[in-house]
Amino acid sequence: MAPPKTQWASYFFRQGRRDKTRPEQDGGGSHSPTPASDQGSDTEALQPPPGDISLSEAKMAAMLQELRSSMKEDLQLAVNDIRREVHEVGTRLNALEEKTDDLCQANDGILDKIRRMESEQVRLTAKLADLEDRSCRNNIRVRGVPESIAGPDIPEYLRQLFTAIQPSLEPADLRLDRAHRVPKPATLARDIPRDIVTKLHYFSAKDAILTAQRKSTAMPPGYETISLFADLSPMTIARRRDFINVTKCLRNHKITYHWGFPTKLLIWRNGTLTKLEDPDQGMHKLKAWGLFPDHAPPNHPATPGQVAQEWTKVQRKK
Repeated sequence: MAPPKTQWASYFFRQGRRDKTRPEQDGGGSHSPTPASDQGSDTEALQPPPGDISLSEAKMAAMLQELRSSMKEDLQLAVNDIRREVHEVGTRLNALEEKTDDLCQANDGILDKIRRMESEQVRLTAKLADLEDRSCRNNIRVRGVPESIAGPDIPEYLRQLFTAIQPSLEPADLRLDRAHRVPKPATLARDIPRDIVTKLHYFSAKDAILTAQRKSTAMPPGYETISLFADLSPMTIARRRDFINVTKCLRNHKITYHWGFPTKLLIWRNGTLTKLEDPDQGMHKLKAWGLFPDHAPPNHPATPGQVAQEWTKVQRKK
């Protein structure tokens, strides 16, 4: 079926050929201007017949209807494809959400186990440090003894030192099970003498020596460069070092304190016993007592808290 425009073009082409085949008037001379009546008749001759117009309109309407049906079918197919893809995406999203929920629950369980293991590790570490400290509870670490005192001379030198610090001790009380030097850290200068660790047979003698040394303002003559310390595990020493600001303030205000297990401070103040298990807790307690300035820096940097992760599953209508 030829389009309407093609039909109109063929119609006017045929009409033009009929006009050219008309017999010429006046022996083929030049044409004179066409009167108005002749122009009207030509215009009427150019108009298509009424039957052709109604036929072209019907064909155009049929073509439009066919185009509308074709477009509707194409749109329906496209919409069906989009719906199918959206359904597939929704199915995949639901599966991902369910897996994410399972992963979140598994992650929470792992975090709980890690927290329990960390707590158990801290407990076991503290217990191990306590066992090490108990095994060395009769030991005294002596610092500052010249390297010229070596070998067999060390026990006799220590007995004289302990007698000078605590004269009330009998020679039988100063029984030494062992005495020897220990390696020093690589960071210390070479001219600094190594420490001496000695184990007294009686704990009462060891405690009496350290107590007298703490109460005295200076060491006996001839031993001014000597210092005595309890022989503790490295973990306990590091833990006590965290309390250095608290213990320094307590000594400045002449407040009595003792060390407990696991590492904590036992403070006697105004007839009341206060237990401090954390350096930050000790700083807050000293500020509450008015013993420490408010502008003092914190003993430990703030530890960032863990960000809680939340997941809400979206319920979709099927």
